[in-house]
Amino acid sequence: MKNEGEGIKDFFGYLPYKSVMKFNGGMISPIQEFDEVVAWVDKYTNLDGFLYPPIERRVKGDFDSEKSYKEIPNSERPALLHRIPASHELHLYVVKDSKDVRKSYGSFIIHLLAYLFGVRLQFHDWWFDGRVPTKSTHNVHFNEKTVENFLSHCFMMWDSWPLEKQKLMTNVLYMHSRSPSYEWDWEQFMIEYIVLDGCWNLAKLKHKFKVKHKDRMHILCQQFGIPENKILIDNIVNLRNDLFHETLWDKSQPCTGTDGPGFASSFHLRRFNQRLIPAVLGYNTDYIKTGWWYMGTFSFK
Repeated sequence: MKNEGEGIKDFFGYLPYKSVMKFNGGMISPIQEFDEVVAWVDKYTNLDGFLYPPIERRVKGDFDSEKSYKEIPNSERPALLHRIPASHELHLYVVKDSKDVRKSYGSFIIHLLAYLFGVRLQFHDWWFDGRVPTKSTHNVHFNEKTVENFLSHCFMMWDSWPLEKQKLMTNVLYMHSRSPSYEWDWEQFMIEYIVLDGCWNLAKLKHKFKVKHKDRMHILCQQFGIPENKILIDNIVNLRNDLFHETLWDKSQPCTGTDGPGFASSFHLRRFNQRLIPAVLGYNTDYIKTGWWYMGTFSFK
C-alpha cells in the first residue's frame, strides 16, 4: 500500500493534537484555523473536561426576516444533536471513490484516533449526541512516531479483513469512544461490555474459541498476554449477568449509589478494553501487558 495518487479528503474533529500524522495509506493534518478551533473548544468546555450540547429553542414565524419570528414559550431544552468545529483534514491516498468512504475507511481511521487519544471524533458536517470529552480519557503517553506506526499497522490490518469484520471493528471503536459520554456508572459499564463482546467476536472469528461466557475474559487474557485478575473479572461477569438479565446494578437499582464493586468495575472494564483493542488489531505494544486495574499513566509504544 503506497501513499500516492489523489485519493479523497475530508474534515473531522475535535482532536487536540497539532502535529501532522502520516501513515501507510494517508495523512492527517491540522487545519489552518486549528488554534482558533482550540480556543473555541476551550471556551465552551466544562470544568469536568466535557463539551455539553447547547440550549435550543423552538421558534415560529417568517424565517426570511429575523424580526418576524418569535420563540415558543417553554420550548428550551438541551439540544439532542450538536456539532463541534473541525480541527483536522483526513487525506486518504488509497481511496479513489468517495462513495460511502465515511462508512468505511474514513470512519475506521477517525474512531481509531479517538481510541488512542481518548476523545470522540466525527466528520465536520455530521452530528454528536450528548456530552463530548475534549480532554483525553485514555491514560497513555506516546510520541509522534508511535502514532504513525499505530495508524499504519492498524489500517493495513483492517484493510485486509472481510467487510463484516471491518464493520465490527469500526463499531467497537465507535462505541468505546462513546462510553465516557454516559454519566452513570452502570451505563458506562453496559457500553464497555458491548465493546468487550465485540472484541470477543473479532477474536473468535480468528481463533474459533468455544468457551462459557464467564470464561471469556480469562481466555482473552491468556490469548493476548493481558494480565489476569480473577477477583475483578468475576465481579465484572457477575455485574453483567445481574444487569442484563435481572435489571440489577450491584445488587441494587440502576441510578442509585452503592458501596459494592459497581462504580470501580466500569473503569476497570474500560481499561481492560483499552488493552484488548490493540491486541485484537495485532499491534505489538507492551501496554497490552500492563495491569488494567491501575489508574496510572502508561507508555503506549
